[in-house]
Formats: sequence, structure tokens, C-alpha cells
Amino acid sequence: MLFKIKRELRDLVSLWLVPGIAAVLPWSWCVRIFARLAHSKLLMREEVGGSRGGRVTLGFDPDDPEFDWRFRFGFLLEHADVFRALGRGWKALARTMPLERNGETGMEPGLCFFFNFNQGLAALASLRAAGFRSDMVYRGLPARPPGFGWVRYAYMHFRIRMVTAVCGKDTGIATGGAHARIIQSVAAGRLVLVAADSPPRPGTGVTPVRYPGDRQAYWRSGVLKLALDLPGPKRCIEVKVDWKTGERCVQLYEIRSTQTLGGLVAEVNGLFLDAFARQPELWFYWPAPQGFLIIPPGARVDSADARLDANDATESDSLE
Repeated sequence: MLFKIKRELRDLVSLWLVPGIAAVLPWSWCVRIFARLAHSKLLMREEVGGSRGGRVTLGFDPDDPEFDWRFRFGFLLEHADVFRALGRGWKALARTMPLERNGETGMEPGLCFFFNFNQGLAALASLRAAGFRSDMVYRGLPARPPGFGWVRYAYMHFRIRMVTAVCGKDTGIATGGAHARIIQSVAAGRLVLVAADSPPRPGTGVTPVRYPGDRQAYWRSGVLKLALDLPGPKRCIEVKVDWKTGERCVQLYEIRSTQTLGGLVAEVNGLFLDAFARQPELWFYWPAPQGFLIIPPGARVDSADARLDANDATESDSLE
């Protein structure tokens, strides 16, 4: 019982009280405050502790103080975005993360991949400020996940509500029937954002990718195959954080290799590895990277020229 109470109190401080100052204070002040507080071992205790095993798995030093500081700082910015949007609105949030375009990227609707490097809410605000009408595919929360306290569970629901508020719609695209809704959203002229680096699950299609240290890894292939059959350009966004200044930007790329699954995966995987090399501390999956390194029971490895098929209709829950 005492452990649960301490966990709830730590979550209250790390998820609500500290990042909550972004609702009222100037953003430049918040960044400086977060940079100082990120040295505290009391903040993000579970997250930092959980990341250490993953660092060992991928060949990183589990006791690197600079990694810990950047890890906490990135998460504080991530959580602060929710309160920035709540207190100052999506336009103010967009100003904290300018949009940069790489090459010729038009305003046509289509699919846009992102990687799980956090900072996603500010990226959505920036895309909206640039004129995109966006939807984000997210994992629903029908029940409190095992091991999650009530304070964290309430924050997760709050964050989902703010995602839909920033996108400018009553609802986003929750997993469960997501394939059909993605197709409908693109047809309605919207930009649909979905994670490319989704870990394999039993019974899903997977595609081989490379991970740091030239390790063999796997991503779920359903949404990648869906991208081949969707109209409009395929894009990818990448969030960057300057650790010295706390300034952020989001870069929008157009993906050229969209004729085969192998070509698409190779290009997107390359962008992922570049992003990972620049700022590994932002990656969301540090607590369990081993989930990407194995093929789970019942999963199938799709060939490089695979296309969407009937079996993928059952994989909608794999979209996050």
C-alpha cells in the first residue's frame, strides 16, 4: 500500500504539478525550469529506471547521467505540451515547435508516419498551424493498464482529449477498425499520422528492419502495407530537440520509395535510424526494446513486395 501511495505521489508531481506550470508561465521560463529540474532523481523515477535495462539491450551505458538528464528533460517537455495547449491554446503550443519542410512537400492529404520519440502533441499543433487538417491514430484506453496508478491513468485520458482538441476534431482515430477509418480520413482530405515503429504482436504481419548496432528487428507491417494502397503523397515527420537551448522543431519529409513494401520500409527505417542516432534519449520504448528483436508467436514475416490483404483487416489493433 505504501508503495502505491508513493507511486501516485511521484506521478502527481512528474505528470501534473511540474509540467502544469506550462499552462501559465512563459514557455522560455518553463524550458529553463525543466532543464534544472531534470537533474532531480525524484522525477520520472520509474521511467528512468525502466530505461536502464533497455539501454543494456541496445549497447548503451545504463548509468549515464547525461542520458538520464536528457531523458527526464524530454519527458517534461512532452508532458508540458498538454498543459500548454490547455492553458494557452494550440496556436501557442505550435509556436514552441516550428515546422520545417525538407524538399517539396505540398498540402495534399495522405498518410504521414512518425516515430515514438515523444513531443507529438506540439508536432500536431505545428502541422495544424501550417494548414494541415490532421488526425492521429492512437491506442484507446478502455481500462487501466496493469501496473498503472490512477493518477497516471487520469493523465493518459487527459492527454488523449488534448490530442483531439489540438487536431481540431471531436475524435481522433482510436485503434480497433483503424484501417477503415484511415482510408476514410484520407479520402476526406486529412493528413493521418501513425507510428511506423510499432512493436510486433502475436498474430500480426511483421517486416524486418535494422536497429542500432545493426541488430535485426521487426515492425508491424499492416499500416506500412496500407500506405502503399492509399492515394496522395506519403510523408514522415521527425521532432528534434536542441539539448543546449531546449528549442524544438519538427521536420516534414516526403517519402519517395512507395512502390514496394521493401522500398518503403528501407526509407522509413533509414529515417528512424538517423533520428535515433541524433537523440536516442527521446525514444519511448526504452523500457522494452527487446520486444522489437523477436517474432512473437503466430506472427508472419511479410515479403518485400507484399501488399495489403484480407488478413490485415484483423490487425487494426496493432496501430498506435
